[in-house]
Amino acid sequence: MNRFTATLASQLVAAIPATGPLIQDAVRAEPGLVTGDVSLATQLDLLILSPFQAVFHRGVLAETIAEGPFLIVVDGLEECEDKRGVEEFIDHMLAFFEKHPSIPLRIFIASRVEQHIRERLETDPGVMVGNLDNYSALKDIEKFLEASFQMAAKRDRVIRAYVSARGEWPTKSDMHALVKHVGGSFVLASTIFKFIVQSATPEDPLTPMERLPLTLSMNGLDGLYAQTLARSQHLPHFQNIISIIARLELSLPISAIADLLGIQAFEVVRVLLNLQAIIHVPGNDEKGEVTLCHTSLRDFLTIESRSGPFFVPRSFHLRLSYYSFTSALEDNEDWAEYYGKNFSHQHLRSLTSVEACDLIDEVEHIKARQSLSVDRLPYHAFLCTMFFCSIVWNNPPNLGSFFVHTHRVYRTIGASSGMS
Repeated sequence: MNRFTATLASQLVAAIPATGPLIQDAVRAEPGLVTGDVSLATQLDLLILSPFQAVFHRGVLAETIAEGPFLIVVDGLEECEDKRGVEEFIDHMLAFFEKHPSIPLRIFIASRVEQHIRERLETDPGVMVGNLDNYSALKDIEKFLEASFQMAAKRDRVIRAYVSARGEWPTKSDMHALVKHVGGSFVLASTIFKFIVQSATPEDPLTPMERLPLTLSMNGLDGLYAQTLARSQHLPHFQNIISIIARLELSLPISAIADLLGIQAFEVVRVLLNLQAIIHVPGNDEKGEVTLCHTSLRDFLTIESRSGPFFVPRSFHLRLSYYSFTSALEDNEDWAEYYGKNFSHQHLRSLTSVEACDLIDEVEHIKARQSLSVDRLPYHAFLCTMFFCSIVWNNPPNLGSFFVHTHRVYRTIGASSGMS
């Protein structure tokens, strides 16, 4: 939830420019507001609530609030994996509104009712809970799909040629079957649409018209995930790229993923371009993060009975810890180094329930990759270092300062032995 408040603050400034100077003053006084070094409650107070209150009490919003209160919409709150952060956000906002009931501000949360969300919202008298199970989204989904296919036809020459020769596509019966198939899920509707209209590849040469009936035979998202992933399965580094995306603690740019793996950015792009129906791929290698279109893809990839050949075992955290650790030892001052210094130890913690045989397999993977990455720390040195950490720290702290000292040691060893 660290970036959540910063996003809200930027949108607050866009909606109410008068809050801009107040937010700037708050950041100057407390830089931790943008680095995430202060609590979420403090971020909400200083970046959102206090600036809003200040401009409200100055009368800046007098004309606007005559039409109604300001509204903050939070969509898909259940998809946030930081459950404690979600709980802190809800608790703090409820406390704020209890203290300031007349403030012209409202929060609209659209979310599946997960336990950690439900237990906080359903018992508060200041919260109005609406159940969308009583509302059918089928007509909305149909409108969404119709508009989406119309836009696709404008961009896709094959679809236009088909419509010119055969008439309407999708047909009314196709659309009815598609709407029925998605079962009221906008997520499934959006993902299926992207799958249908994605560009053909040598491994998947089907046209959108041929792909639509195939989609209707798939069993929910799992079949679609498997079908989509298969489009890049033959490409170099596919399994490593998919595995690292599934197990990362923080979404990263394309270049950072490439740096962690010790490969070129174009090799990551090559794999991901075929997967845009299920993975958001930024248009710039250095900016924007690679993210999953829906968190259910991570569930799919990390449950072997569902993903089969695409399964990403928990033991991959060892490999990812190695990639992160070696990146942290470099002086590049980039995302990969930042990630390594802040998250390598978290991947080690994730190995507590992994079977020894699985860890041995991961060591063999690291060993095999070692010959391809001659500039990286030898894998046996990494394993010895991690063993040392496990002895010294039962609960390792953030290893940022440790990496600095380790880096100096290995540089010294390398210089004395002639290693690069």
